Amino acid sequence: MILPDEDTAQRIKDPPVTAPTIRYPERAASRRPCSPLPDYETSQALTYSSTNGSSSTLYKPIPRRRFLSWRAVLASLAVYIFLTLVIGIPIILKNKSSEEDKNPSNSLSYTPPPWPGKSNGAYFTPNLNNITGPGQLGVGPVCNNWTVVAALEGESTIQTWVEQIVSSTGQFSFTSNASYATNSGLVLGDFYVGVNPDQTVQNTTVSIKMQASSSNVFDGTFVCFALSDNVTDLSLYVPGNLSSPDNILFNITVLFPQSPSHWEIDVFSTFLPMFDQHFGSLEYLTFKKISIEGPTSVVTAEYLSAKFAFIETSMQPIAGEFHVTDSLVLSTVMAPIEANITLHNDPKAAYPTFVDLDTGNSNLTTLLTLMVPDNGPPPRPNFVVDMRTFYGALNATVVHDPSSQPAMIKLHAKNGIGPTNVVLDEKFQGIFQVNTKEAAATVSQGTAVSIDPWDSQLQRNIVTAVNDTARMDGWIGWGAQPACDLGEQGEVTVATSLADASLYFLG
Repeated sequence: MILPDEDTAQRIKDPPVTAPTIRYPERAASRRPCSPLPDYETSQALTYSSTNGSSSTLYKPIPRRRFLSWRAVLASLAVYIFLTLVIGIPIILKNKSSEEDKNPSNSLSYTPPPWPGKSNGAYFTPNLNNITGPGQLGVGPVCNNWTVVAALEGESTIQTWVEQIVSSTGQFSFTSNASYATNSGLVLGDFYVGVNPDQTVQNTTVSIKMQASSSNVFDGTFVCFALSDNVTDLSLYVPGNLSSPDNILFNITVLFPQSPSHWEIDVFSTFLPMFDQHFGSLEYLTFKKISIEGPTSVVTAEYLSAKFAFIETSMQPIAGEFHVTDSLVLSTVMAPIEANITLHNDPKAAYPTFVDLDTGNSNLTTLLTLMVPDNGPPPRPNFVVDMRTFYGALNATVVHDPSSQPAMIKLHAKNGIGPTNVVLDEKFQGIFQVNTKEAAATVSQGTAVSIDPWDSQLQRNIVTAVNDTARMDGWIGWGAQPACDLGEQGEVTVATSLADASLYFLG
């Protein structure tokens, strides 16, 4: 009798299935039940076990580290793009904005070459707190060395006075540690710089008068001189515990001798909060660098000549006549600026003459007179001028000295919500832009005779490129407008927001 195979019998018993099935590999036909050879599964397990540490295997999966490496690259790239968008672009825009502030331009003009930035700080920062050792200038102080000390009869008030003969050149420094925040109304002073009316006096003198409300206030106040052959330093130290009815009054006078010749002073610096600082007519004297500072300090000048001038105060006006060759900064807030400014620039110099006039919540009024020697058309801007205010009127007039050739000027006049009016004389040539937001922008021309100094046959023309209610762009000059501005002509922009903006050419 022949017995059917075990598997065949099983297949006969099981009903047919149409769905897919999974089968284990069939056993080898030659294997007998009592064979010493291992079965298929055991053989495969032994094979993988013996080759597990070997460099050659039947199958080698792709290392996962490759996938991790690509993911890291993609993640790094995403982080780089994110940082570029968040950090890099704002920095680029900020630097671009900074360059535009330093290099006045508008949408009509090219970007001028980068000129050195204007100074935004004092030329000499004094030592306001240390009175026990040598000051910043390296000279030891002598304090309260009074010539006269007197008590007013029937009062507690004490008055003192002293005068020093000092060097007529070198460095001058006048400072006070008084603070508007703590000493307002308690410490006041007058500071005057002028020419000695006595022709017989050949030296420069510094005198100071002081009045203290009591002996305690007098004892706590220090007036210190530090003097040498080329250094004049006067420092005022007031008590830190002053209160009403305490008060201290100062009167400082600096007198230079009369001189038939012109001379220069290296550095002249003041930091005198709550002082009225007045400079007389110093026509024969030029300051290489002068810095006049003091919160709530009135600053006036009858005639002040300097290469670099920095004048800054707050809540008090700045007014006077200034003659500058390199740089002029006039800055205040909540107070007007009224200045007659004469600017001298040598085309052979490396840089233009910079002017920065800045106030707020008050008016800005200025007359600029330009002086450039007759050396042919300028190769670069002679003058770069910025004027700013808000909530006040801005009125600026720019003219040339009769002896001056036409200068190249880059002028920006900006206002917040006040009216802005700019007048240029008949020697200006270049592009202009006048704009406002909620008012009228106007450009007009007078009838003054204007002749090109280098080609008298050319006629003066004005071309308007944009003529809208709130904006006017164009060009004015002799002959035809250049097809491409290579930085060889002037530029003026007049801007405000809620008031009228106007530009008037005399001819």
